[in-house]
Amino acid sequence: MDMDRKSLVYRGTSPDTTTVDQALRILPDGEWVVIFVTGGTAEPRKENYIALCRSSDRGESWADAETVLRYDDKACVLTEAFLHDGTLTVYVSSHDGHFGDWQVSTIESTDGGRSWTEPVPFEPLPRRTFVRNIYVATWGDWIMPYQTYDTVEDPAVSPLDDGSHKLAMNGTLVSSDQGRTWVGSNRIGPLSGWAENNVVELSDGRLVMLARSDWTGKLFRSESRDQGRTWADFEPTDIPNPSCKARLWRLDDGRIVLIHNPNSATSHPNSKFLAGCHRNPLAIWISDDDMETWGYRRILTDFPGMLAYPDGVVDPEGGWVHFAFDYNRHDVIYWGAKLP
Repeated sequence: MDMDRKSLVYRGTSPDTTTVDQALRILPDGEWVVIFVTGGTAEPRKENYIALCRSSDRGESWADAETVLRYDDKACVLTEAFLHDGTLTVYVSSHDGHFGDWQVSTIESTDGGRSWTEPVPFEPLPRRTFVRNIYVATWGDWIMPYQTYDTVEDPAVSPLDDGSHKLAMNGTLVSSDQGRTWVGSNRIGPLSGWAENNVVELSDGRLVMLARSDWTGKLFRSESRDQGRTWADFEPTDIPNPSCKARLWRLDDGRIVLIHNPNSATSHPNSKFLAGCHRNPLAIWISDDDMETWGYRRILTDFPGMLAYPDGVVDPEGGWVHFAFDYNRHDVIYWGAKLP
């Protein structure tokens, strides 16, 4: 019997039909929020902005969208939303609508996203970088994976124009003081395209990074044996990937959860604009042997269309993964996946 939960969070409507880069978070007061990008008819576009929808009934229904950050003359997208001690920090990439003049900043809210600080430059990674999901290690460090195209002298150039979007470098920042200061790892790569990465911890303290590499049909893997300061070169895995972000979590019992599109087809005739891949089906895989094998594999949905960019949280009671994804770049969907 299907025990999963699902609901419509947001539907893009003209003139702002696009949706992408959604993240579900559970606030300290129990309210749920999904933060996402909308605005305009595609991404990237100068009209792109960051919005938020709320649920007070654990995802059964969602209130109308609120604007989080919107510029008149440039685009902005979120790449991570991190909650710590009641402060919600959103990592923002702003650009000219085509990833030119790409700058990284943060905004913060201490009242559940009802008000936000002005953007502050994120100095450790100031330009041409996407920050990814921060992993809090069992030894207390914050491990921030990132993908960067900051490999040229002129930051005003778009990676789409100079070709550097095909040469993504990956790395991590590590903080031992809860984000006040950061130290950087070596950078590994290059990988092709929008090489989103995720980091998770194994039972022996090793860290594993999985990363997308466009047009390859698979995820790539790296390991760190010194708590994220140094990463080995990427190696291909046998995990299929159609050029799409995947999401990792570590459960309290040590199992590793992966939500992704297990499909190696990197093109599809019905792909949406600038997607160029077959992001279907959407599945949950679980490993109980430190990612050596994936003994539990379940298709969550293979509803026709593009099911992309899942991000969310593990339920504090451990029985669910709650996340949001975009359907065909015009709907944001909530999904609660029941864990075995």
